[in-house]
Amino acid sequence: MKAVIMAGGQGTRLRPLTSNQPKPMIPIANVPCMEHIVNLLKRHGFTDIVVTLQFMPDEIRDYFGDGSRWGVDISYSVEDVPAGTAGSVKMAERKLDLRGERFLVISGDALTDADLSALVSFHEEKGSEATMVLKSVENPLDFGIVITEEDGRISRFLEKPAWGQVFSDTVNTGIYLLEASVMDEIPDPEKEGEYDFSKELFPKMLEEGRKLYGYVTDDYWEDIGTLEQYASAQRDVLDGKVKGVRPPGTRLKGNVYIGRRAQVDEEQLEGPVVIGENARVDEGARISPYSVIGDNVVISSGATIERSIIAEGTYIGEGAELKDTLVGRSSYIQARARILERSALGDDVIVGEGATIAPEVKIYPHKTVESGANVTHSLIYETMGLRTIFKGGIVSGKFNVDLTPEFVVRLASSFGTTLDPGAVVTLGRDASLAAQACKRAMTAALLATGVNVRDLRAAHAGVVRHDVLAGKSSAGAHVRSGEDPDDVEILFFSSDGTPMGESEQRGIEKVFVREEYRRAFDGDIGELIYPGRAVEQYVERLERATDRGKTAGSAMVVDFSGGVAGLVSNRVFSRLGVNAVVISGFVNANVVGSVPRPNLEESLERVGNMVPTVGAAFGCVVEPSGEAVWFVDDQGEPVPPDVMLACLIVALEPNLVVLPVNLSSEYTRLVEESGGRVVLSRTGLGNVALTAAEHHADLAGTDDGHYIFPSFLPASDCFMTLARALEAFREKPLSSVRRRFGESFGGVVRERLECPWSAKGRVMRGLAERFGGDPDAILTDGVRLSLDGGWVLMLPDPDNPLFYVYAEAEDGGRPQRLMQEYVELVRDLIRNE
Repeated sequence: MKAVIMAGGQGTRLRPLTSNQPKPMIPIANVPCMEHIVNLLKRHGFTDIVVTLQFMPDEIRDYFGDGSRWGVDISYSVEDVPAGTAGSVKMAERKLDLRGERFLVISGDALTDADLSALVSFHEEKGSEATMVLKSVENPLDFGIVITEEDGRISRFLEKPAWGQVFSDTVNTGIYLLEASVMDEIPDPEKEGEYDFSKELFPKMLEEGRKLYGYVTDDYWEDIGTLEQYASAQRDVLDGKVKGVRPPGTRLKGNVYIGRRAQVDEEQLEGPVVIGENARVDEGARISPYSVIGDNVVISSGATIERSIIAEGTYIGEGAELKDTLVGRSSYIQARARILERSALGDDVIVGEGATIAPEVKIYPHKTVESGANVTHSLIYETMGLRTIFKGGIVSGKFNVDLTPEFVVRLASSFGTTLDPGAVVTLGRDASLAAQACKRAMTAALLATGVNVRDLRAAHAGVVRHDVLAGKSSAGAHVRSGEDPDDVEILFFSSDGTPMGESEQRGIEKVFVREEYRRAFDGDIGELIYPGRAVEQYVERLERATDRGKTAGSAMVVDFSGGVAGLVSNRVFSRLGVNAVVISGFVNANVVGSVPRPNLEESLERVGNMVPTVGAAFGCVVEPSGEAVWFVDDQGEPVPPDVMLACLIVALEPNLVVLPVNLSSEYTRLVEESGGRVVLSRTGLGNVALTAAEHHADLAGTDDGHYIFPSFLPASDCFMTLARALEAFREKPLSSVRRRFGESFGGVVRERLECPWSAKGRVMRGLAERFGGDPDAILTDGVRLSLDGGWVLMLPDPDNPLFYVYAEAEDGGRPQRLMQEYVELVRDLIRNE
């Protein structure tokens, strides 16, 4: 039988180990990963093999040759430009005649003992045209998830989902058994460009109703995509978890493997451990279990090796200490050096005598650490120690703790690298010192990547968004303080002013992890621009988006909470003809300092006391960011934000409203009463804004004071919110509208459940298996079920190890009783019962 091994990957997340070698060549128990795959293919009768290559192809060709050493016939197909996974196989067709015969596609840089013979039998039994090998994993976010019917037929794909979209923890392993007819569906990559199995081919076949099946395996499979996965795969081999894979050398008791001509006192070794050929372990050195020592490695007397992997040709000096580390080829660790947990060294690294490499530090190839140095940051660049950079579409953390200037420079360098050279980015900030420092770091980094910067200085996020939306730049960012004065938040905007989407976020994170930033030189360095009319253009657009006839002559009381939105207020209210009493908020753009967080209740009370006195239509408190708005009515009484959203729906009678899936269904009833309709979005303000922009909604919002009017900006903006509120409540007082709803709106309750990251995929798969066939189930985000007497939503938290269950009962029922069954269901799935 015939097989294609995909071996073109660079393994950027495995750097520095893969800086000088292709990912398929990284050793697993002293054997290249791809060699394990070749042996697996041979055991199951796949002897005609073509290997697709791109990155450092000669190293793979030189090692494997024609394959005769392994009893197979190997040929090679080298891509000059990326062709995509399916495109690579199409190119390989020239080397391996795939017409008229089924063939296997498998990755050369993942470790597996999958029963390929059983896969063939399943494929033949189903009469399948394409069969994917599927595997349940703890964290499916980095893979394409696949949902199958009871007979194994594939019913749904989703590439690299968010947690709320994870309806299965069964993922695509990249192992496919294909009939030759599938090749006819793949376009010529030299004419059409990149073409992928999972992104293009399989979804097309699914849409056409072709026979596409998933073979779910319990066999071992590990995607060796990260340093942690690499170390884990080594330990699994040593524990005997991978059938047919064993380290080379003589096996002694306790899973101790000794290579030929190795010089070591076998009695001092405690397995599982691997010692390579010609290795030397001097007397007095200690090697703990789960260590892998490569060929020609020398470990001097007094050295301690704990759970570490040391590649060939490396020298470990006397008294050196290595704990849970990865060391590349031909490195020199001098006497008494210490390399600590989860650090990684590339090839040809010299660590001086008595030096210390701190935990989680990467040292790239050919670097020298001076004697006695204490290295706490990676050389050349520091790695990311976070699960993701973005949370809810925002990068946030404590200034000079999480968000150091160095971190911000790397973040902005990654951002700039994803943009075209010569692109323009608009930047703005609030009045805090931390925001100013972060914005300056961003500015320098962006200019250094060849990106031009429009610096709006002190300006609220709405002005920055408008500048991007107006076509002045192709992207934007706003830096502001968080709820805690020590926190900083960085918001990123796409070219249409919407919050940056998840694909763009992942693009930035990909560059960040690779630590490969574009560098501009001489005339290519970006230009710093200070535009003159950005605020005026924002105000002019706001005026065009409002009905001045309904706003002119109105009065309101506003507290801007000391935020930079107050800088714009004079011009806005003048253009709209509004008589505004501004209690607080006029900041000086040239003075930067800490902005004290006001007490919301006290601010609302102060505003409420003034509203009846001046005869205002309403009063409001604007959060310092200039986005959320909290209202008091014309009688001076605070209006809860969930009630205010209902009031705006009733007064404005919008045709199309976008709401997050976890809000009360009573909002939908209000919209439909006036002939409108509701589109449900994923939770999170950024997702609501993106959905509202996509559907050209009249109104979108959450129940926490954020209101979005996409006809102006695809995000919440305090001035547009105030203008629409004036249009809505100038004639019909807000107090009379809010009386209809009392002090709260709807009856949604929520229960929070602790859920380890490793259990999230299992829980989502269990929910999908149980409710995926329900035609009334809403799978926008999590699983929302319509029940007799209400609804229940089961939703994972995207950023924390938590799971939420929401419920709402109809006609005054008890939502806690409605949700209890589903709370217990999620708990059982978390416990794997």
